[in-house]
Amino acid sequence: MINNKNSLIKTFFLFLIIFQLVAVQSAIALGENEITANYKEKIINTSHALGIGVYEDFPVEFAGEDNVLKNMDIVYSKTTAFGKAQDITIPAPKRIVPERTFTDEVEGYWGYATTLYYIFKTKIADSGILPWKDGAPSFEESSRKAIARVKNSDFPSRKAGQTSLLKNEGFLKEMESLSGAKFTDGNTSEFLIDGKASFGMKDKLIKEAKKSIYIASYSFHDDITGYETSDMLIAQKKKGIDIKIIVDHKVVNISGRIVKRMQKAGIEVIRYIDSKRTGDYWHVKLLMVDDKYAIVGGMNYADYYSHKNPDTPQWRDTDVLYTGPAVMESRKIFAGIWNGLIKEKKLSFDSMDENINSNEASGGSARIAVMYWNPPLGSPTILLSIIKAIYGATERINIENPYYVAVPAITQAVLDAKARGVEVNILTNSKKSIDRDGKPMADVIIKGLIPLVSSGINVYLKKGDTLHSKFMTIDGVYCNIGSYNFHPRSERYDTEMNISIIDPASVKQLNEVFEEDLAEAIKINTVEDLEYEPGWLAKMMEKYFYAELSRKK
Repeated sequence: MINNKNSLIKTFFLFLIIFQLVAVQSAIALGENEITANYKEKIINTSHALGIGVYEDFPVEFAGEDNVLKNMDIVYSKTTAFGKAQDITIPAPKRIVPERTFTDEVEGYWGYATTLYYIFKTKIADSGILPWKDGAPSFEESSRKAIARVKNSDFPSRKAGQTSLLKNEGFLKEMESLSGAKFTDGNTSEFLIDGKASFGMKDKLIKEAKKSIYIASYSFHDDITGYETSDMLIAQKKKGIDIKIIVDHKVVNISGRIVKRMQKAGIEVIRYIDSKRTGDYWHVKLLMVDDKYAIVGGMNYADYYSHKNPDTPQWRDTDVLYTGPAVMESRKIFAGIWNGLIKEKKLSFDSMDENINSNEASGGSARIAVMYWNPPLGSPTILLSIIKAIYGATERINIENPYYVAVPAITQAVLDAKARGVEVNILTNSKKSIDRDGKPMADVIIKGLIPLVSSGINVYLKKGDTLHSKFMTIDGVYCNIGSYNFHPRSERYDTEMNISIIDPASVKQLNEVFEEDLAEAIKINTVEDLEYEPGWLAKMMEKYFYAELSRKK
């Protein structure tokens, strides 16, 4: 009991210190006409001290003096939404982002402080230090259960060189049972590599929509991409296109001009928040158009992802475009969430038919299963599908994920695969690619990579701009891609959507991209190469914000 009280006191004072820091920052900002570079740096430092990324977790992008792009065209390439690969040339964005008003700044910083409060509230509740509330189970406990479920199989893992279990129908049936998502036949899949390809296709689909546009997104940023997307959606709303959007409530509090603008134009927008899980995020990234096309992946509506603004960082990210019956499965999930939210919130929005079927047959070769994960409810669908696939590998596993702070179940699965002789390659961010302000989070990532490097797993760290791509391929036939990070938040707090794909042709494309990404990374040959030297901030973050990874219960 004494230890619990001491931990509670420490956590309480830690909260007070950071909350006061935010308050001081806000007071300074409100007295200025512009947000200085120094102040932005303080925000980034504070957010990373909490173990979160300022660009995704707190997408605050302030309008600068020069927001007009150069007069040039951008070519978006390698897309197949309309039957064959093609180049789409779209005029370069010339959208001027309005300067933020005093009210915008007040709302933004209040939203920032509120979000910090929710994060601390959730962490304290889950820590088990409150005498009136049980803490969340440790990841060691949940990992043991996940591994046990995966290994309860009629198809035990095979050694390297044998036929991949991912080609075995019985094994895939077990994966369907674990994930709750069935593979549908007759789909097409095409990977959209980086923002130019993805947003070239998104813009085209939105502009050419004939019936409906449904969007689930973590955020719409206050930048060129956010304004351009809202321009297109508002124009389509005026034509009578059915538009429905779900975004995270807390992020809207921070950067909400775009969402308010769309709502004012009559677009139905739901600000997602679970009253019982206020520290959680709506992290799903999904676009569906006319019940024919769907895109999922890691990209939010922001310049970091779209690359529409050459003056911002150009993040490395991946989305996937698919057509066929899997789009209807995605629609059912979206419709179920939408209808539940309008009922819960008593909104006067139109409901959606959850059982609609499309007669559009793509005739593609891809088999796709659509997975939705809303922790902590039910079975960990995405985690189980990932672990199951790893235990089915007999040749090669390629993992590309930005925040590789893997839960024990994933670490055990890849170590077991290596022991069977399977080649395992992992690409994640380095201290430099996360940038200097992200070093505390990078140290936690590095620590988790030590046992992997020691076992002979091939580990690569990104050079250059941030890696935000989230996919895994196995044995040249299977891919898992979506919004799910190999990070405790995605397993315990964040609502996610991923798809599994069985299709050698499209997986071959993604493996080629993976090899190109490795060429832009540093190969780690020894543990010493990781340069694991955590400072006081990293140690504090690991103790208070990643304690679930090792805490015993």
